[in-house]
Amino acid sequence: MSDARLSATLPAAQLVRQATGGDREAFEELIRRLQRRVYGFAYQHLRDADEAHDLAQEIFVKFYRNLSRYDAERPFDPWFWKLAANTAINYRRKRIPLPAEPAQEAAGPDHPLPTHDPALVEALAQLDPAYRMPILLHYYADLSLEQVGQSLNLSIPAIKSRLHRARAQLRNSLAEAEETEETR
Repeated sequence: MSDARLSATLPAAQLVRQATGGDREAFEELIRRLQRRVYGFAYQHLRDADEAHDLAQEIFVKFYRNLSRYDAERPFDPWFWKLAANTAINYRRKRIPLPAEPAQEAAGPDHPLPTHDPALVEALAQLDPAYRMPILLHYYADLSLEQVGQSLNLSIPAIKSRLHRARAQLRNSLAEAEETEETR
């Protein structure tokens, strides 16, 4: 079996150990595994294709710089997504205000924009980051409640509570948007 095929079957923690030791192919395999989810997470967080590419790149740069800090005794996904979430929060703090409309033409063939209801995208953008991050990590990055909790340093009941409140706020926002649309 080739090295590339072998690395595709290794667990992420093993690839991180190899990448920390200087194995470039192991790091590239980690990037391949995470690339789509990271871009989707970044896009949902920022609602701008160009900015999402930049944020995804920044997440991977921080990941590379922090490889040596990963504790192989702990699960990889929560560690990585905590790094991604913190990078996204810091990136957004430094940004100018969000564009009113997502830039559909900015998506390329390698990274098609997720097709979501614009009202949902807008409602997500309006959520407080304390509620938006659990939603993005659970539903868009596909993390379990335990992994979201580990990523955000919150208990599972706290994550469940934030998800419940976020979904309620999203329902209200979507209902208001629907009412507004019907009155037009």
